[in-house]
Amino acid sequence: MRDPGARVLSIPDLREGERVEGLFAAVVKDLRPFKDPAKGCYMHLRLRNRTGFIEGRIWEGAEELSTRFSEGDPVWVTAEVNNYRGTNQLVVSNIGPVESDAVGPEHFLPVSPRPREEMEAELWAAVEALPDGPASRFLVDVFADPDFYQRFTRAPAAKRVHHAYISGLLEHSLEVLAILRSTRSGDGRLDRELLTAGALLHDVGKIEEYTFGTDIDYSHRGRMIGHVVLGYRMLSQWLADGDYFPEDAQLHLGHLLLSHHGEFAYGAPILPQTAEAMALHQADMLSGKVAQVASIGAAAPRGGWSKFDRLLGRHVYNPPGHGDDSADPRGE
Repeated sequence: MRDPGARVLSIPDLREGERVEGLFAAVVKDLRPFKDPAKGCYMHLRLRNRTGFIEGRIWEGAEELSTRFSEGDPVWVTAEVNNYRGTNQLVVSNIGPVESDAVGPEHFLPVSPRPREEMEAELWAAVEALPDGPASRFLVDVFADPDFYQRFTRAPAAKRVHHAYISGLLEHSLEVLAILRSTRSGDGRLDRELLTAGALLHDVGKIEEYTFGTDIDYSHRGRMIGHVVLGYRMLSQWLADGDYFPEDAQLHLGHLLLSHHGEFAYGAPILPQTAEAMALHQADMLSGKVAQVASIGAAAPRGGWSKFDRLLGRHVYNPPGHGDDSADPRGE
C-alpha cells in the first residue's frame, strides 16, 4: 500500500500527457462492453479527491482490476492524463485498494477555507459572551459533549448546494449568528440569547442527516425524516434532560428550529411566527444563498460566466476582482 499521506493531486492542475499516481475515491465504477463484444469490457470511473472530480477509463484488464475494489472505496491510482473533447480524464493502468483506516474524509472532500481551530474559538467566544442564564448554561452543556462536539465541528452543511465541505456546518452556523448580531428590530426587543442558541443549533439535525467519508451523502434517517425534524428531536431530548428554560422559552426555541426554512415549500413544518424566527430564517437564507452563488461563480474564470445552474436558474458572473485568480474559495 502506498503512503496515503502523500500529496493529494490537484485535479485542476493536471496536464495532458502527465503520468500521475495518487489517492482517490472511486465514486462511480462501471464495467461497460466495447462496441466489439469480442474485446470484452472497459471500466468507466468517476474519481474524486478534495480538489474535485475527474473521469477515468481502464481500457486493458478492466474485469480483473474490477475485483480489487468496490464503488465508494478509497483507491490508489496510476494513470496518464488524456484530454478527450476538451476535458481531462485519466487513462488508468493500475488501481488498487487503500486501507480505509489509513485515510480520512479530508483526503477526499473539500474543507472549509476557515481553519477549524479559528471557528471553534469563535464558537466558544460567542457562548461565553452570553450573560449567565438559561441559554448560556444550555449551550455550554450541549457543546461540552465530546462526541457531539466532534460531529458538529466536522460535519458538512449540505451535500452539494452550500457549505458542502468538512466543517461547513460550523462555518454556516457562525455566519448566521454574525448576520443576526447585525440585525435590529424596530423596538429592540429581539431575544438575543435565544437567537444565539437558535443560530448555532438551527441546522444541528444535519449531523444525522448526512454521512461523509469518501463522499457526502444522505443517511437513511436523513432521507426518511430530514434535518429539521431530526434537529427538533435532538433539541427536545436536551431540554428534557436539563432544567434550562421556562416552558414558553422552550417552545420558542423549538419554533426557531422548526420554522427556519421559512416556507412550507422549502420544507418548513411551521411558518416563522415571531420576530426572532423571521430573523433566523432570513439570516439562514442569506448565508446559504451567498455561499451557493459564490461557489458557482468561483468555478468560472475571472471576468467570465459560469455554466447555467439549474437550481438557481441562471448563469453566475465571476468579477475580475483584484486578488489571486487561482485562489479557491474553499482553500483547495
